[in-house]
Amino acid sequence: MIGSSKRWLAAACVFAAAGLAQAQSPAYPTQAIKLIVPYAPGQATDVMCRVFAEQLKVVLKQNIIIENRVGAASNLGSAEAAKAAPDGYTLLCTGSATHVANPLLYSAMGFDPDKDLVPISGIAATGYVLAAGPKLKDKSLAEILALAKTAQPPLKMGLASTTARVVFEMFRQAAKVNLTNVPYAAGNRDLFPDLMRGDTDLVIEAMPSAMASLTGGSVAAIAVTLPERSPLLPKVPTFKENGIDVQLVGWNALYAPKGTSPAIIARLNAAAREALKHPDVAKRLEAVACVPMPTSPEQLSKMIAEDRAKWKPIVEEYKLKAN
Repeated sequence: MIGSSKRWLAAACVFAAAGLAQAQSPAYPTQAIKLIVPYAPGQATDVMCRVFAEQLKVVLKQNIIIENRVGAASNLGSAEAAKAAPDGYTLLCTGSATHVANPLLYSAMGFDPDKDLVPISGIAATGYVLAAGPKLKDKSLAEILALAKTAQPPLKMGLASTTARVVFEMFRQAAKVNLTNVPYAAGNRDLFPDLMRGDTDLVIEAMPSAMASLTGGSVAAIAVTLPERSPLLPKVPTFKENGIDVQLVGWNALYAPKGTSPAIIARLNAAAREALKHPDVAKRLEAVACVPMPTSPEQLSKMIAEDRAKWKPIVEEYKLKAN
C-alpha cells in the first residue's frame, strides 16, 4: 500500500539525495522545541504534523510542544513563527497553502514566507477529495455534474481552506458548472456536520481531514485530486478518470525563522529525514491518506516555486482574492 501511495505522489515526493551533511551543532537541542501549527486540531496539517512530531521528539531526544495558532488561513500562526527568535526552539509546521496559495490570494499576510522563513524539510503529502451529502451521495460525478448544470438555486460547495478554494475554481471551470462557494474558516468543525445535515451539497477537503466523516455513511467520496486512486479509497475515481482536468497534491513542511544558523537547519533536516524513515511514521501517515515526503531545504524551495508558478495563472484567470 505504501508503494502505491508513493506512486500517486511521485510528482510531489522529491526525496533528498543520500549523504546530506549531518549536524554541525551536536549540542542542539538542549531544551524543548515549540512547534507552531497554524491550523486547528484534527485538520489535515495538524494530523500530519503530530504524527511527525512524535517521532522527531524521539530522534532529537527533546520534547516537541505543539501550539495550534489558528487564524487567517494559516497566516496568523505562520507570522508568529516568522517573528520568533531564530534559535531553533520555535519552528513552523504548515501546509503548502501558506507558501503557495496565500501569497497569491492575500494582499497582505503579516509576513513574507519567502524572506521570513527558512525551509527545513518536507514532511508529508496528500490529496483532496470531493465529498457529497445525503442528497447526492449515491450519485456518480457525471450525475452530479448533470444536476449542477440545471439546479436552481445552484448546488452549494463548502470550502475550508485557500487550497480548497483553488481546487473549487479549477473544478467549476473544468466541468463548466455553476456552483455556490460556501466559505468556512480554516479548520471549521461545522464543515462536515453541515454537509451531513444537507445545509451544503458538496465539500472539497484534504483527505486526512475528511476520512473520518467518509466512514459513517452519511456522506460519500465522489472523486479525488490525485494522479491515481488512493489505496484508502480504491473505489473512488480520480477527477481525471471522469474527464475533468483537476489534479492537485497537497503537502506540508517544516520551517524555521530567518536567521536560524545553517548548522541548526542541517541538524533539523537530518532529524526530520530520520524521523520520516521510521516504519511506524509511514504506517500512521498512510492510515490518514498521506505518505512521508522528506526533502532537502533546496528541494523544498524548488517545490514551492514550481507549485506557485502552476497556481498563479489559475488565481489570476479567475481573479481570486482572499481579502
